[in-house]
Amino acid sequence: MSKVKANNICLNIFSSLSHLELLQYDVLKGQFLKVDSVEIMFDPATRDFLEDASHFKSAVLKLYQRNKIPTRIPATLVVPSFFTREYEVPETVEGEDIATILISEAERFYVFKKIDPAIGYINLKDNRLLYTAYPKGPLELIQQYLTELKIPLISIDCNYTAIVRGLVAMGVVQEEITNQVKWGLIIINDYNVFLAVVEGNLIEKIRESPLPLQNMEENALLAEVKGDFKEFFGYEILTRMVIVNNSFKVYSPLLVEMLEFQGPTDIFDQNQRTLNSLGAQEGPFPCSLEAAGGALVHVLPQVPALELFDTNKIQVFVDEERQNLIAYSLIGLGVLLFVMQFALGFLLSYLTDTETAQGARLQNDINSTLSSLAIVPEVKRKLFVKNGILQNYKINNLMIEMHRTLPPDAWLTEVSLKSSPDFKNLDLAIKGGSLSPDSLNAYVKELNKEVGTPALVPSVFPKQADNKQRYFEFSLTNATLPGGRP
Repeated sequence: MSKVKANNICLNIFSSLSHLELLQYDVLKGQFLKVDSVEIMFDPATRDFLEDASHFKSAVLKLYQRNKIPTRIPATLVVPSFFTREYEVPETVEGEDIATILISEAERFYVFKKIDPAIGYINLKDNRLLYTAYPKGPLELIQQYLTELKIPLISIDCNYTAIVRGLVAMGVVQEEITNQVKWGLIIINDYNVFLAVVEGNLIEKIRESPLPLQNMEENALLAEVKGDFKEFFGYEILTRMVIVNNSFKVYSPLLVEMLEFQGPTDIFDQNQRTLNSLGAQEGPFPCSLEAAGGALVHVLPQVPALELFDTNKIQVFVDEERQNLIAYSLIGLGVLLFVMQFALGFLLSYLTDTETAQGARLQNDINSTLSSLAIVPEVKRKLFVKNGILQNYKINNLMIEMHRTLPPDAWLTEVSLKSSPDFKNLDLAIKGGSLSPDSLNAYVKELNKEVGTPALVPSVFPKQADNKQRYFEFSLTNATLPGGRP
């Protein structure tokens, strides 16, 4: 069995195209070992190096040497998005090389008229793909330099999917993942804005729009972002909004105020004042979300990478046994601690209680008595009645909350409640309408406090009345199908 290397390295080209960031992360211990960066500039239009290309090789070597990191440790490269889009695969292309089709698709756009694209993609719902295209020349040059330094490159990911993975690893969207509900993501940098609807940990749909921050006033920028926000998220019910701001040009609190989102909002300002890796002495974050997500690219496979690397080469450096051992170690460590705690408590009880044997005999007598035909039916009957009463209380509280928290501009048209025979589950379906979908976020959140698991899943449908009044029909349901999913 090969020796397990628990340290993962991520090299992240920061989205400002001004820094190369390094993160060394101990997967087993869940610790950041080293965070660092060096300044290195890239051309926004071509992603070529603005200095001599060999300077990149020197910069990487400098990061490894001053942090005393062996170059043999596997590394992931994260690159900022150059061009990311959705693509609906025609049925006629089934069985063909998707990468070749996506290259042709990307070459239709002006940015790839004179440069060749490298392609990475993942599957979305409904026969759609999310793909990213990056200038092939600069990417191959980076790979060449890392090979010369004997750094085993195992993955090249896009910063968007790396950020989602970083948020998952930090537990920011744990509630959304547990309940498989939708949340929104906004990523802003000096060159574009990225909007995404994410269901649980899987991206559902995206929009990437150019945002020339260098040439726009802040008010104009905010107005443009707000317009994109309203158009993209207009019909969605989201439990949370996460804003990742990688630019000095946008003031995050003002942006939150302008967006008027009626739910929890998390802000990550990522720059030289907030990231220790970029030189901040007292920054709130050790490194960027991109670096954290890149270091965990093969540890959290539930958030797939927009892989810009040849997956056949990945297998040379990534041992499947190593991946499994890391995952099992994380789970096993928690189980081991629990077992140790239980065993110590049991041992202490054994040493301090001189009547253990007598207690065991007494417990056997009690168990024997409870198992008798005379008592068990009565116990079960009382327990059944108790559970039924508790379920009635729950339904009563739910009906009160259903009307108490209903937004003023909303109405209900149908409510269906069904309890399982053992009172353990409660299936609920609510239908209604609203003049605005925004206020429904808070309504769903309040109801889910009473509903519990599985949580209510919302759906919204824009409608128009005979008098041309625009409104929205909505349905909220947690009813489970035979497959176990809502």
